[in-house]
Amino acid sequence: MVKANFSLHISGIDCNSVNLFGDRAALRKTLYNFADLYDKRPFDNTGGIKFASAFAYYFFLQQIAPKVVIESGIWRGFSTWLIDSMLPSSQLFCLDPVLMMPFKFESAYRPKRAIYSTQDFSCFGFSSETASQACVIFDDHQNVLPRLEQALHYGIEHVMLDDNQYAETYHESISHLLKNNHPILPYLFESIEEYYLFPPLIPPIPEECPVEPLWNEIPPRLQHLDIESEFAYTWVTYIRLKINSKFQFDAD
Repeated sequence: MVKANFSLHISGIDCNSVNLFGDRAALRKTLYNFADLYDKRPFDNTGGIKFASAFAYYFFLQQIAPKVVIESGIWRGFSTWLIDSMLPSSQLFCLDPVLMMPFKFESAYRPKRAIYSTQDFSCFGFSSETASQACVIFDDHQNVLPRLEQALHYGIEHVMLDDNQYAETYHESISHLLKNNHPILPYLFESIEEYYLFPPLIPPIPEECPVEPLWNEIPPRLQHLDIESEFAYTWVTYIRLKINSKFQFDAD
């Protein structure tokens, strides 16, 4: 049985509905604590995650409290700043081919304690001890099925996806698979314990988004933020894998 915060409607897969956001007082406290941290951000993240997506990261990482965080895709390092700030004792792996390119960012965050590599997640070679304590964040715009297979191969239980969007794009997301009722879904979800899509913070609801916004209007603490950019929705999703499962993606 898969725990999820909306109905998956996958043939042969039982779904147990979970309300992650029922304690409104606790949720508001978490939001305001994050807002205090976000006000200290080192730069405005043009072209990357903004407040809404960063809050989704913050919410899920608080629940997991991993000892190791692996980022596949870091760009300017805004999410690295978030992880470094909220999990100061965690080990950080930051993987991105952008590190080998001659980009000169006006602003970037590269903490000395992080381990950086231009290697792809699929071939980095994490130890079993590291993998068993890790959460991997995929913000690399790669097809999701091989990424989940790779995480299972390493023995990584906790996965977060950015850009798990419904709208068509150049990489395949789980939302695309659900949209098209892909025949691999029952097999895939046999390898998944939990599947939680973080909701939009405020209306409007994006096309075919199956979860309601957390607030009907902008909370007072966030009134200073730009509504057009800071509340953009990127379908951040948390997945807990069954690490003893044998899911394999057949590219054919």
